[in-house]
Amino acid sequence: DVQQAVYVTAFDGASVSHVAVSPITPNRVFFGLSNGAVVRVDAANTGTAKTGVLMRAPDGNNVSCIAIDPANENHMLVTYSNYGVTSVFETVDGLTTSPVWTSVEGDLPDMPVRWALFDPRNSDWALLATELGVWSTNNLNPGGTTSWNPTNSGLANVRVDMLKMRSSDKT
Repeated sequence: DVQQAVYVTAFDGASVSHVAVSPITPNRVFFGLSNGAVVRVDAANTGTAKTGVLMRAPDGNNVSCIAIDPANENHMLVTYSNYGVTSVFETVDGLTTSPVWTSVEGDLPDMPVRWALFDPRNSDWALLATELGVWSTNNLNPGGTTSWNPTNSGLANVRVDMLKMRSSDKT
């Protein structure tokens, strides 16, 4: 993998704040770090992989989630769980040498975002677990304004830490 731009060793002292396993490529693992970096490690099953490809530069904010589009591994969302920061980023070229990450926070209120999930019916739709419940969009719009709506039907606006979708009925 000589073509990859930047390698990091042992995550440069940052702690791991989130782990995502590729739904497409066996033994590929993505690590979100406490310093804001996102690192991809291939051949993670060997137990000898001590380096990874830096996909997103450190920015000092804690990565809370890495969501990988189940139909396209290049398409990802990364979230941050801090106040006063841009909390949701998207890339459509995540496996390239220099992926471009664009904010898709849009009109989301300033609050920690703890989890992201692509809707398997349409990769332009996403759900977020936040400090104020679940929010969703049916149009991820990098470079434009993504419109987020509360999606708490029957629930209070309470902290949500994680989302999971049942594959059998998309619930």
